[in-house]
Amino acid sequence: MDAPLDYDVVVIGGGAAGTAAALALSRYTRLRVALVERRLFEDFRAGESVSSSLLSLLDYLGVPRAALAGAQLPTYSHAAAWGNDALVMRETIFSSQGNTLQLDRRRYDTILLDQAARAGVALYRPAEVVQLAHGDAWRLQLLVGGKELDISARYLVDCSGKNALVVKKRGRPVHTEDGLVALYCYYDLGAPTFLPQQTLVETTEHGWYYVTPLPGDKVAVAFITDTDILKRLELNEADNWRAQGLATPHVGRIMARLPAPAAMRHYAIHSRVASLPDNENWTAAGDAAVCFDPISSMGIGQAVSSGIHAARVAEAYLVGDTNMARHYNRSLFDNFETYLHMRHGYYAAEQRWPDAPFWQRRRLR
Repeated sequence: MDAPLDYDVVVIGGGAAGTAAALALSRYTRLRVALVERRLFEDFRAGESVSSSLLSLLDYLGVPRAALAGAQLPTYSHAAAWGNDALVMRETIFSSQGNTLQLDRRRYDTILLDQAARAGVALYRPAEVVQLAHGDAWRLQLLVGGKELDISARYLVDCSGKNALVVKKRGRPVHTEDGLVALYCYYDLGAPTFLPQQTLVETTEHGWYYVTPLPGDKVAVAFITDTDILKRLELNEADNWRAQGLATPHVGRIMARLPAPAAMRHYAIHSRVASLPDNENWTAAGDAAVCFDPISSMGIGQAVSSGIHAARVAEAYLVGDTNMARHYNRSLFDNFETYLHMRHGYYAAEQRWPDAPFWQRRRLR
């Protein structure tokens, strides 16, 4: 077998956090950086709604705004039926953060990976991590295009999402707060959408719905609930999914006009935070480090921000400074605690189903 390819930093995972970490390292340091991504992205990916404040982070990473053309769709208002049946409208144009952006995640993530490669990051994709050995230098055995490849890294950044490959490998404690899941249905309208450029949230006895238009005349409808409730309602069955949605006052009117879904996807979105080391040659970012309920709107923007901070932790560690890691790890728990208080306030505003398990569980936290 050939001698391993040596890097200063290897980032595992090419989503929002991983590309941010790799781009930050490539732009602001002279370190040799590689990024390992196991997938060729499919057409439908969750996590599409972001504040336009994301653009300033991408500016920092050197991503031209023109490069994102066609991968994002602005929405100008948000409608919510939360706490009662009436829709409350909020115009995002009056927000200090500007319009919300709805992303085509496949295109967005692919563009960011291309930007990383252009910036000099060695990109391995699709590549499976077959073996991972910790030491003064990490040793990674990859399977790339059916061939084994050995690489090494002085430092690893785990951006492998909820799989949290390195977090699990190192046996780090993870605090999990709930059993939240999301069932997404994606619809390809095949013509200009009848929906306004507006997001919609609506609560039910068993959880809440989220509806958003997407670039390319598509729409996503998600139902957020707990794992046991999803199974009990058998919402993975298309007929049950449609019947449940049609029973709602606002989402139902939209679903009645939608075709059969082009795809159904089930995602675990448990709220959780990992305890990361202060003095080891690795850290984590994005969902591998901390996961939030989507009601918090702390998804892609938070992932990009954490990827940038993880890059700074890596650079500092490699020159003998572990203070950055300690502050970063503390900030993850501080942010998670703030998030839990905020989340409790959101869920406490819905009082219509006091005996329903989904809402009971969130009042007790």
